[in-house]
Amino acid sequence: MAGRGGTYPAVFVVDSQAGLPPLPPKTGLQQARRRAGPAQTVLFLLVALALCGVVLEACFIYRLYTTQHSSNQEGLRTDARKGDPQKNGSMVGPKTRPRTVLKPSKPLAHLTAGVERPDKYGVMHWQSLEPEVHDMEYRKGELLIKQEGYYYVYAKLCFSLDNDLFHYAVMKNTSRYLGPSIELLRYRTYQLKPTKKESMGNGYLGGVFHLIRGDSVFVQVKGSSSLRLQYAADNFFGMFML
Repeated sequence: MAGRGGTYPAVFVVDSQAGLPPLPPKTGLQQARRRAGPAQTVLFLLVALALCGVVLEACFIYRLYTTQHSSNQEGLRTDARKGDPQKNGSMVGPKTRPRTVLKPSKPLAHLTAGVERPDKYGVMHWQSLEPEVHDMEYRKGELLIKQEGYYYVYAKLCFSLDNDLFHYAVMKNTSRYLGPSIELLRYRTYQLKPTKKESMGNGYLGGVFHLIRGDSVFVQVKGSSSLRLQYAADNFFGMFML
């Protein structure tokens, strides 16, 4: 104890049984947890919905496959009962697609000769059962033009070389010219010496010409007795627009 007029010393009491004081809360971590709570819930819901969608889609696919398989089996059994051998079991072949016919984009024609010989004027007549004529008209040995343009015109005839002369030409009739037919192409051959064995010759003609609507083109033969008509592919006539 201090004397008179002095000060008392400070006395501290320590409780050894008391625990540590609690730490102050971390405000940033609590706020992050509060914000992450709703986001995690939404994410879990989206994942759950996606999984449900995958499961439902798998169920639909399985059901569709099962239905189609059952229908095919029922169809096979029905065909077998009807006695169709092509659709019975493993004999079923691939389905054939219907054949599509491609139409030409421009006028064309290709004609072959039949058994009919040229008429008294020497005009060749071609087979008209199934002529390959598109956007043109075939009439009595002539091809009539419907569209103006440049055309490649061709012809080939097969003939015998036994005679002295064989001559044919591709002719044109047009409203722009009032005279006789115009000669577009010409083929001529001479046989100076007769041959002992029958021999054959081929005369091919081809060229490009400007034709207008209403023009007609035909083949005229001189010396038609030499013409050979055994095969349709040996004698033909046609044209197509360029």
